[in-house]
Amino acid sequence: MDIFKHLGHIAVRVKDLPASIAFYEKLGFREMTRLLDDKGAPWIVYLRINDDQYLELYPDGTGTWQPTGKNIGIFHICLTVDDLDKAEADLARNGVKLSRPRKPGKGIDHNRGMWIEDLDGNQIEIMEMAPDSIQADAIRRLAKEAGRA
Repeated sequence: MDIFKHLGHIAVRVKDLPASIAFYEKLGFREMTRLLDDKGAPWIVYLRINDDQYLELYPDGTGTWQPTGKNIGIFHICLTVDDLDKAEADLARNGVKLSRPRKPGKGIDHNRGMWIEDLDGNQIEIMEMAPDSIQADAIRRLAKEAGRA
């Protein structure tokens, strides 16, 4: 049953809205529009990932988020790229550093990847999906089962 077309958006609460907008613009996410509250202050800022997906930033976050891997909730966001080396060079040129050293070769799923964090510590995986990855194999299998291959 194919009900949904895409993951439409992810919403993130941030401490410093202007700084977070600037960070995500370094990833290429341009501001699309914003909703204002009754005082004219930003309530939600929408950043374009592509024509079908966007990121919502909510201001005035408090506290800190600790990604232990055990807490309930979103653990990370994954962004896919066609060329991981080019993406890493583009990020470096824009002043975005990897949050952990990049491992050589492919991961257990046969993909290449790296990690960054936004200003509030939200983890962002950047993945180059390989044609022989477990995900690509599963996508082909599901498409075949649905008669789309």
